[in-house]
Amino acid sequence: MSQLGWGEGGEAWRWRQRLFVWEEEMVGDIILLLVNVTLQVTRDDKWLWTLENSNAFSVRSLYNFLTLQPPAEQPDDPSSIWHKDVPLKVVLFVWRLFRDRLPTKDNLLRRGVIHLFLHCNFFGTVWHSIYSWIGISVANPLYVSDHFHQFGFCGGLGRRRRSLLQVIWFATMWEIWKERNNRLFKGKECSVFQVVDRIKSISYMWLKAKYVTLPLNLHGWWLSPFTMLGIG
Repeated sequence: MSQLGWGEGGEAWRWRQRLFVWEEEMVGDIILLLVNVTLQVTRDDKWLWTLENSNAFSVRSLYNFLTLQPPAEQPDDPSSIWHKDVPLKVVLFVWRLFRDRLPTKDNLLRRGVIHLFLHCNFFGTVWHSIYSWIGISVANPLYVSDHFHQFGFCGGLGRRRRSLLQVIWFATMWEIWKERNNRLFKGKECSVFQVVDRIKSISYMWLKAKYVTLPLNLHGWWLSPFTMLGIG
C-alpha cells in the first residue's frame, strides 16, 4: 500500500472487481484509520511497548497501567447502548462515538465546529425531520450521550416505546456517519429528504428482521411508526 499510494485516488485503492456495498463501507473505515498515518521511510517498521523503558512488553506494565486509570465516565445506563435490535457494527460505532474514539474529534475542534452529529446545519435539519416524523419536539443537548438518553425518553417511560425510539436513534446516527463519509471521501451528497428516507428504511429493516410477526408495513411505518405498532 505504501508503494502504490494510499492517498485519495492512489493505486492502493483500486480493485480487480467491483466491491459490494458492505465492502465499500469497510474501505471507508480503513481510510479513516489511515488519515493521520505518516510513513517514515528511513526508520524500521516495528512495534514498541512505550510502558516499559526497554520498549519490550510485560504483563506487569500493562496491569499497572490498567489499574491506575481513573474510572471512565459512563452513561447513566451503559447497557442501554447494547441494543439487541440494532446490528453489532452500529452499536460498536456508537460505543466509539460516546468515548470520542472516532477520527473526527480533533478536526472538529480545530475548525470550531460544535458537533457534526447534532448541531451542523445539514444534520441538524435531519434531526428536525426525524422529530417531526415521530411527533416530538425537543432541543438538542450539547453531548451525544445526553442526546441518546433524552431521545429515548421523549415518548414517556414506556419500555416498548423507548426501545423503538432507540432503534430510530441508532439508525439516524449511522446514516449521518455514512453520509459524512460519502461527502468526504466520495464527493457524493444526498439531500436531507434522502437521508431521512434511508433512516426510515434501515430502522424498518432492522425491526422487521428481528420480529417477523410485527404488524409492520413500510407505508405505515413511513407515515407514523408508533401508530403502526399500536403504541401511539
